[in-house]
Amino acid sequence: MAKIKVKPKKNLFDAENPVTMWETIRGYFEQNARQIGAITLAVVVVAAAVLVYGSMKASSERESLNMFYIAMSTMIASVDSKDGTAKPAVYEKALALFKEVKEKHGGTTPGAMSLLYAGNCAYSLKKYDDAMGYYKEFLDTAHGTLQYLRSAGYEGMGYTCEAKGEFKQAAEWFEKQKNELQAEGGGAAVLNLARVLELGGEKQKACEQYKEFLEKNPLSGQKQFAMIKADSLCAKKVK
Repeated sequence: MAKIKVKPKKNLFDAENPVTMWETIRGYFEQNARQIGAITLAVVVVAAAVLVYGSMKASSERESLNMFYIAMSTMIASVDSKDGTAKPAVYEKALALFKEVKEKHGGTTPGAMSLLYAGNCAYSLKKYDDAMGYYKEFLDTAHGTLQYLRSAGYEGMGYTCEAKGEFKQAAEWFEKQKNELQAEGGGAAVLNLARVLELGGEKQKACEQYKEFLEKNPLSGQKQFAMIKADSLCAKKVK
């Protein structure tokens, strides 16, 4: 019988596990990629409704939507690519395209959405300061029909601060994302908040967040990891 390989337990207790930072953000990109169809469809519906009136605004929305689709398709190609060496160049291209949408059609819905995805591309290129700038600008404009995407902006800011080693600031952004997603139990935001609190040395607060994650997300695939973290952190009383 083949032996079952068991990972060393010490790896399970690293705050950045069970996935590395790159795997975390890759998963984030892949999750967004699956939602792109729905997001783009929503924009298409809005643009189509405007086009009925044949206004100047409609023409701008249509052009911006076409540009946004091309930029998004380029980013997805990078996410799906198995050639790691080619990814940076593709992300650079996608970033340039998203910036062009914003520069030419900043007053449109696709123009505003481009800021969020420009932040994603800049993050993947490790241009963290640029990424923060895009995310912040997106959050400043994400109102009305874009309100539902604010949580993604908070998440981007959280990941970016974490990548820079700014764990206190990362916790603040993940806290905002958690509050935005209260109706859904906070989702992954609770787990991310717990991780960065632990990385920042706030063990007791991290313990509380891991416990909250388990309570609100009993069917999550990260349940075992959260249970191990809660057991290790909450068992040690702060003197």
